[in-house]
Amino acid sequence: MLQRLNPSNQPFALFQRDGTNWSMRYTMDGRQIRKSLGTTDEAEANRRANEIWHEQNYRLKHGLSIVEHAFSDVAEEFIKKIEREVERKERSEDHQTYWLPKIRRFLIGYFGGRPIDKITSPDIERYLEWRKTYWTSGPGSKIENIRCEREDGRIFSRPAPRKIASLSTMKGEMVIIRSIFQQAVRWGYCQLIVVPSPNIRKRVDNRRPSLTPEEYEKLFNTALERISHLQPKTKDIKAKDGREWTMQVTPKNIKADRIRLYCYIEIMAHSGMRPTEAKNLVWANIVGFKKTRRKPIAEQDVRLQVQGKGKHGTAVPLLDVIPALHMLWQMFETEVGREPNGDDPVFADTEGKAIASFKRSFNELLKAADLEYDYRGVRRTSYSLRHYYISSMIIKGVSVHDIARNTRTSIEMIDKHYAQVSTEYIKDKLRPGQTEW
Repeated sequence: MLQRLNPSNQPFALFQRDGTNWSMRYTMDGRQIRKSLGTTDEAEANRRANEIWHEQNYRLKHGLSIVEHAFSDVAEEFIKKIEREVERKERSEDHQTYWLPKIRRFLIGYFGGRPIDKITSPDIERYLEWRKTYWTSGPGSKIENIRCEREDGRIFSRPAPRKIASLSTMKGEMVIIRSIFQQAVRWGYCQLIVVPSPNIRKRVDNRRPSLTPEEYEKLFNTALERISHLQPKTKDIKAKDGREWTMQVTPKNIKADRIRLYCYIEIMAHSGMRPTEAKNLVWANIVGFKKTRRKPIAEQDVRLQVQGKGKHGTAVPLLDVIPALHMLWQMFETEVGREPNGDDPVFADTEGKAIASFKRSFNELLKAADLEYDYRGVRRTSYSLRHYYISSMIIKGVSVHDIARNTRTSIEMIDKHYAQVSTEYIKDKLRPGQTEW
């Protein structure tokens, strides 16, 4: 039996069926809304109904949606917005590649169907702790492999990481969280909240690993040796007339990849580019190369128009990059069968498509040169070539202000992360006006 109550002077009605929980019904913003009050007690139901109605009225007056929106629904709506913006070239494709899996695995995995307007700053603090240990003691500890998709659409799997999220990872993901909540505010789903920053203890020395001049020379020589001393494979040949013999065949694809890697480290170490900037580099960005490439080497010069990591500018590289650019140009002509066009990538594979990353081949080179780790035990990456360039410029006495402009960073960042200059290389500057005894 349905029981109805219409409390005097109240803009809502209460109803209950056969001793079940009370519910409320009211009209707001032109729509009728029903909501369970979660209690069989009439007085408590009336109190909760008043609380809900006044809260909804407050939301309506402040331009907020009077309908609760689950975090998972808002996150999926945000994902669709990213996909549309990427399609319109209004947002970097990296957001679609890297943000979407993180949103679905971590954020939706934690907040799920909770109303977004009920999520508070303390809730995000708890999320940060959960996220930090996701792969070690959280839900990710039960996952063996992660399904991944390459840019070319190929699907593969890799082992799940078993490590605590780093400070840089957490900071990067907090950018995603802030973006979702800021967009939810613009959509009227919630009010602005303070999104806390991750509180993670930093390492005492968090500088990225560089290379000394001696170490770079060793890396350079190892790269050359791996090209010239590439061991040929043996191939058994059997002719139709029954003759058999063994032939040594040099694996062309491996040799070409090692030449490309050699060119990569030469250009990176003598320009200070970031890996993302190198990935985006096309031949139209090599200003002056096509015009002067047939002139004597002494008359050739280039500028690099670079973009990546949200920054762009024109870099003046050292002239050491020019021979490497010639090698890449000639390899493109040989493999693709034509000269590179302006929109062709500088670092291209055998089909003329952009190489997404040199990470694996560079790691193999570091291992072959016994340079995987610096003196602190920190693993080197292709970023170490950028740091080598900046350190080399400091050793040569170039103004830090000029270096910062040419590498699209700040003086503070150079001092904090990049300028790993051994005092031995600047000993003369540390003894002004003195001679060695």
